[in-house]
Amino acid sequence: MPVIKLKKFLAQNPDLIDAFEMSVSDQGALRDIPAFCAQQNLHCVLKEQAGSVIRFEIQRQTI
Repeated sequence: MPVIKLKKFLAQNPDLIDAFEMSVSDQGALRDIPAFCAQQNLHCVLKEQAGSVIRFEIQRQTI
């Protein structure tokens, strides 16, 4: 589900250049979000993993 929500957010904000944070609780996101970001040419950094909260910073890569 986190990848679907991220994909929808990106579609609704196509001009987004700044970094944004995404918080999830699905442990599968540790694998899925970075893989999706790599496919979409997005820069993804794991910022925090505390308990059930996982926080990523995501940014469109500039050419």
